[in-house]
Amino acid sequence: MLRTVVVLVALVGGASVAGCGGNSDRPAGPAPSGPAIEVSGGTATPYGVGAGRVWILAPRKSEVRSVVVYLHGWSATLPFEWHQAWFEHLLRRGSAVVFPAYQDGIDDAFVVAPYDLHDGLVLGFRALRRPDLPVVVAGFSVGATLAFIYAARAADWNLPRPRAVYSIFPVDPYEIDPSLDLSSVRGIRVVLRAGDHDDVVGRDGADALAAMLGARERSRLDYRIVHSRNGLWADHELLPSSAWNPAVRSVFWPPLDAIVAAARRNPP
Repeated sequence: MLRTVVVLVALVGGASVAGCGGNSDRPAGPAPSGPAIEVSGGTATPYGVGAGRVWILAPRKSEVRSVVVYLHGWSATLPFEWHQAWFEHLLRRGSAVVFPAYQDGIDDAFVVAPYDLHDGLVLGFRALRRPDLPVVVAGFSVGATLAFIYAARAADWNLPRPRAVYSIFPVDPYEIDPSLDLSSVRGIRVVLRAGDHDDVVGRDGADALAAMLGARERSRLDYRIVHSRNGLWADHELLPSSAWNPAVRSVFWPPLDAIVAAARRNPP
């Protein structure tokens, strides 16, 4: 059960930085916009408001060795939904999680999501204050396509370039950014998944993104179709509705663990 950590906002900010292995010599980061929330193995602290809000989940005890930027599916704007157990798994393994909201529920649209994502990521990395850590980006549905947008624009946004992209059941990129160019996504490992019974996005997004990467990047591309079998029905709701299922976790969690481990072995 979640419970609010009763601390002053200033202390929350300090605890967040300390939990991420922060250095007191670094300039102070932004103040949290709300109280920290305890989760198993760490804390979740919000920064900013509205569509630019971002949550930083930091391990309570273990040393932070990597950062996972997780980009949610449409309207799943809190890290306490089906994602939470996955994030707690990452915290226990020494990753901090950056979770941008990129929506405020007022005037949301696919085409403005990249701009709100930019604001949340800039704020999140300022709050994290760990540019030395390897970064991996993962996402589901709309977030699975935004993961590529972040990877493609990291340099322009003056943000850490992700070492790998994990894209699960992505939306067609042309619905979000018709001008998306992945020519700068070079030397980045890509794990791409589509569901054989996904009647919401199908394979269109995954096929389009794989094609955008170009032939030279295929050696770094792991593109697979998740097949429905053994009680696992690979439609668009597979993860949101069945994240508790060990069979589902065995399909989706290990690829992220593997690319995080690889990123740690080859730090920036």
